[in-house]
Amino acid sequence: TMQRPTHTYTDDIGQTIEFTIPEPHTKICMNISGGADSAILLWMLINYCEEHIPDAEIHVITSANPIKGWYNAKWSTSVLDRILEITKTTLIKSHYTFYSTDQIREELDDVEKMQQDLHGITFTVHGTNQNPPLDIKFDTKNNRHKPRDPGHGRPTLYESAPGITRWMPVMGVDKRMIAHLYNHFNMLEELLPYTRSCEQHAEENMDTPSWMVTHCGECWWCKEREWAFGRY
Repeated sequence: TMQRPTHTYTDDIGQTIEFTIPEPHTKICMNISGGADSAILLWMLINYCEEHIPDAEIHVITSANPIKGWYNAKWSTSVLDRILEITKTTLIKSHYTFYSTDQIREELDDVEKMQQDLHGITFTVHGTNQNPPLDIKFDTKNNRHKPRDPGHGRPTLYESAPGITRWMPVMGVDKRMIAHLYNHFNMLEELLPYTRSCEQHAEENMDTPSWMVTHCGECWWCKEREWAFGRY
């Protein structure tokens, strides 16, 4: 068989990512949050598989928690619904949302092992990326501008559990690359408005009649999105 191709993308400041699903993986688990990063990566994953792995099966997982009003459950569904509409793909086979007390990496690992048991997945995709450069300072209540915790220095491709390869294609780049990908694929109007990056706490959210729908514009994640995209 021919080697599956690698697609390379480079943004205006020289950040580069390589996008490929290596042989022999066909059963893939994608972790989406409802945010911008995982949304564009899921769209790219579907397009890649439609072209190069037509027998692929994609299983989507989402973690939600009460601190943030379980907003990831609502917004990941918004993202998935929109992606299904614009791609018409039939490669997505499930969407599993689990409720947690907080964002806990061990629970995510356990859910991926469950997907392995249930669906035979061998490859997982995450949208984690780097903080902006240290000289960029946001005026926020929760200023995250310290180097990433040790878990964020992980390689882009590694075995996260026996039989599961975890791929983090944008681990080495910041959110300006995400904005570049939206621009490159003409998704700024098609997909970005269906995502939410805000991580405002539920007790502070005043949205009506439905909660957790706007961007607060005050939290670190809103500031990061505005910095990269020039908008929320």
